Amino acid sequence: MKKMDRILLRFSEENVEEPITAQVILELGIPIRIVTATIDSHGGDILVEVPAVHVEEIVKAFRDKGVVVTFPKLIDVDCDKCFDCGACYALCPVDAISFDEDYSVVFDEKTCIGSPCGLCVNACPARAIRLVEQHSRNQK
Repeated sequence: MKKMDRILLRFSEENVEEPITAQVILELGIPIRIVTATIDSHGGDILVEVPAVHVEEIVKAFRDKGVVVTFPKLIDVDCDKCFDCGACYALCPVDAISFDEDYSVVFDEKTCIGSPCGLCVNACPARAIRLVEQHSRNQK
C-alpha cells in the first residue's frame, strides 16, 4: 500500500469558484483522496490525502494556483495513559473513535481529520491524546 500524506487546502473567496482541485488532478495525473471538505462561496478548506512521493509536486501545483497549503497535525494516542473513559467518543465529528468488544477505545487514524478538528485532545481527562506533526509521526 502506498504511503499517503495529508495536506490541508485553503481556498479564498477569490479562487473558490475555480475548478482548481480538478485541474491539479488532471494536469498531474495523480490521484487525490478528499477526506473532508467545508467550502462555500466565501472560501473553505479541503483535507486531502496524496501519495507521499508526490507531495512536493502537488503542493507546488496548488500554491501556483493561489491555494494556501498546510500540513495538518495528526492525533497520537498514548495507550498507557488512556483509561478508556470515552470522553472523546461523543465529540468526534467523523466517527474516527469507537469502542471495541471489551469497551476499550479504538482510534481510526485513517478516518481522523486531525488538526482541523482536535476536539478529542481537549476532551481527554488523562491527556492521552495529542496532535503531532505528520513528518515526526512518519519517522516512527
